[in-house]
Amino acid sequence: NVLLFSAHLEPCSSVGLVGTKIKLVGPTRCSGRVEVFHRDSWGTVCDDHWSITNAEVVCREMDCGTVIEAKRGAFFGEGKEQIWLDDVQCTGSESSILKCPHRALGVNNCGHGEDAGVVCSDFVRLMNGSNRCNGRVEVYQGGHWKKVCSSDWTKEDANVVCREISCGSPLSQTIPSHFGEAHNLNGVKTHCVGNESSISECSHQDTSESCTDATVVCTSRSCRSVGPPIRLVNGTNRCSGRVEVYHQGQWGTVCDDRWGMQEAAVTCREMNCGNALSVKYKAFFGGGRDQVWLDDIECTGHEKTIADCPHRGFGEHDCDHSEDAGVVCSGSPTVRLVNGTDRCSGRVEVLHDGQWGTVCDDEWDIKDAQVVCRAMDCGTAQTAKSGAFFGEGQGDIWLDDVNCFGNETSLQHCKRPSFGENNCGHSEDAGVICSGNV
Repeated sequence: NVLLFSAHLEPCSSVGLVGTKIKLVGPTRCSGRVEVFHRDSWGTVCDDHWSITNAEVVCREMDCGTVIEAKRGAFFGEGKEQIWLDDVQCTGSESSILKCPHRALGVNNCGHGEDAGVVCSDFVRLMNGSNRCNGRVEVYQGGHWKKVCSSDWTKEDANVVCREISCGSPLSQTIPSHFGEAHNLNGVKTHCVGNESSISECSHQDTSESCTDATVVCTSRSCRSVGPPIRLVNGTNRCSGRVEVYHQGQWGTVCDDRWGMQEAAVTCREMNCGNALSVKYKAFFGGGRDQVWLDDIECTGHEKTIADCPHRGFGEHDCDHSEDAGVVCSGSPTVRLVNGTDRCSGRVEVLHDGQWGTVCDDEWDIKDAQVVCRAMDCGTAQTAKSGAFFGEGQGDIWLDDVNCFGNETSLQHCKRPSFGENNCGHSEDAGVICSGNV
């Protein structure tokens, strides 16, 4: 099914900064299959140990914006020639993926069905922050990065930036000098209404004046119930990975004895990461190094934190790190399926400006449905449904005349009118039936 849309990907590839030997083959300048140049030919990267830390290095090397997601399983289609890299394990600070620890070039145990990819922001990056969700704001215009001036910077601007890079909502948008100053960059003033999907859709005004840099601190996730801190490690995004909890000043893992979907559901909810898509066993995301804190966890699925579930007690276990538990969550959702027969079918609804709304069925087809199914981790699109097949929604109709190629990562990236522009009623609400996660 991936090869079905690879024809759209091949003509569009972008090469990194001068002197680098890397390119992305995908739907935009800053998203696609990762390829490196060696021995006069381009080759792919295997997704063994592929993580958001590796993707961060690729985004920086490509002169792209903030890393959004690492992609596995030939998400952007399969390459054709060599597989040059395998078992890449970056710290995140490297200037090139070739400087990260990896097997010798050309040595791998992979097929092209495991080709790695990345999704980076095309138009915005946060610089000099403590993590990818805070820092000094820079935007990409006319082939160059520019610093954003703080003089006209508003909460609406900050909202758009945090949403664009999948970092929740802004805690604060100005901390003068906290993230340093951008030198040798032209300045630009931005003005967003607040409902744009990208800062590139906001109005911009270049300025030759000296200005203070705008900054933003995004939540990266919503506040959760008070309990031992929890994190997901070594996944492809912040909502997948090895489960670790913090206890007595130290991070430790969770043993996979009795680990199942109810435990995963609590973990995903605690992380503000939507629904549990799958559970992972036997150190799927790699083994931890320190304590194994929890074992024999048995949740009902309704607990607020994983520590609220019955378990042996902190540090009581009969496991080693080869049994570390993991989860894959849906992520803070921007799309959902409502009123279907299972989680992979239903009326399509998208989140915009804090409100869920429907999609009109004008121009709705299987390529649009494919984008939804992929975003939901629901396999391939079987049918695109029209005429409120899954019942009529309520409230806003956010999207109309959606026209996707089929390889986009989100409906927001497809050609379409602005949010809220439509000539429809809810009797035209669009739906999909996906194959399910296969």
